[in-house]
Amino acid sequence: MPIIIIEIYIWIIGRGILVNRGLYINATSLATNQKKLEVLANNLANVNTAGFKKDMTLTETFPEKLLSKINGQRPRPRLRGENQIDYETDGQIHRASTNNGYFVVETPMGNSYVKDIRFIIDDDGYFRTFYQDGREDYNTDYENFITDGQGNRLQGAGEDIGGLLEGIVYNPPSRVVGTMNAGLKFQKIVTDFTQGNMNETGGTYDLALNGFGFFKIVDQEGNTYYTRDGSFVVNQDGFLSTLRGEIVQGINGDIHIEGNKVTIGTNGSVMVDDNIVGTLDIVDLDNREFLRKIGDNLYQMAEGVEAEEIPYEGEVLQGYLEGSNVNAIQEMVEMITLLREFEAGQKAIRVQDEILEKSSNEIGRV
Repeated sequence: MPIIIIEIYIWIIGRGILVNRGLYINATSLATNQKKLEVLANNLANVNTAGFKKDMTLTETFPEKLLSKINGQRPRPRLRGENQIDYETDGQIHRASTNNGYFVVETPMGNSYVKDIRFIIDDDGYFRTFYQDGREDYNTDYENFITDGQGNRLQGAGEDIGGLLEGIVYNPPSRVVGTMNAGLKFQKIVTDFTQGNMNETGGTYDLALNGFGFFKIVDQEGNTYYTRDGSFVVNQDGFLSTLRGEIVQGINGDIHIEGNKVTIGTNGSVMVDDNIVGTLDIVDLDNREFLRKIGDNLYQMAEGVEAEEIPYEGEVLQGYLEGSNVNAIQEMVEMITLLREFEAGQKAIRVQDEILEKSSNEIGRV
């Protein structure tokens, strides 16, 4: 089914003209898989780009909403022991599940009622869902909050978390028969910053970072960017720059190179004819989850977010370039899987469309 037809389905469903849960779920699945395919295609296109970091897609279901029986019975009283939960921890990760009630999760699209939760405690003490971007740190930016069901976000660092969770389990009225969601949605793109392979080039100005960190560069307008691509040159004015003309930053400003023998040490010091002319300004970022790709292998902090720079603890390798961290085989396997899912979603929509056609043309005449 062409993408434009999928968009028409979503447009129709969004306005309540076509109320069919199966169509909605499959349409949102197709739209989500389309975005995931676009990300995979971009990764594959940059499999040979120096310093490129692959993107990963995070998806989630729409909020789980409670389903109630029509003309159901009055709410039953809460039974003793029905708030018992299974709770465990693994380092920073907390997991809990319940059989008799629901945990309430606050999402941008409303509350979601779930049987299982997995969260960490953020810097402010809130219980939040999380993700990783290729290192051990857990990130919670734009993630969901665990609540007490009354609109209050849970906090409890250092407290009896298991007991706290038992007390916030929501027990719905007896007329509630379960939950349902409206399908899958695309949440965000996350960059995987794991290191790629080191490829020896022998180039004097080819530099690779062995460890987490970024070169700092500045364009003609004075904007600061970060990059892992160490394909540098000396421009016509004698300054170390990128292939596109941005100036590579040193700790004390631009690095001017004029001489024959250029040596760049593992600590980033630049020596020309045995004289130190500068030191590369290489930093790591404590909040690199807010880095955004702007093209040409450059990163910039998200709007309104200040870069939290921390010292670079790795080494600089002269005569090497870091390869892309994209695994072409894995990306191709995932792409084939997505294509199969896409085809299955198309068939499901076609079947439901035929059922609707029979309902309107044949059952309507009875």
